[in-house]
Amino acid sequence: MARRPPNDGASWSARELNTLKALARSGTPTGQVAKKLGRTAAAVQQKAMRSGISFRAGRRAGARRKK
Repeated sequence: MARRPPNDGASWSARELNTLKALARSGTPTGQVAKKLGRTAAAVQQKAMRSGISFRAGRRAGARRKK
C-alpha cells in the first residue's frame, strides 16, 4: 500500500490554500503542487475542485505566455 503523507486527513490551513491558488494560477502540475504541500495529488485535485480553483486556466495562460 502507498505511504500516506504525515498530514493525511488534516484540515487545510489558509496558507496552504493560498499556496494552492498561486501554484494553480502559475500552471504548476498537480503532482508538483502535492509534493510542495505534502499532500496527495488526489487531495490537491479534490480541494481545488471544491474551492473552485482551476488548474486548466493556469495551463492555458502559461501556454499563452510562453509564445
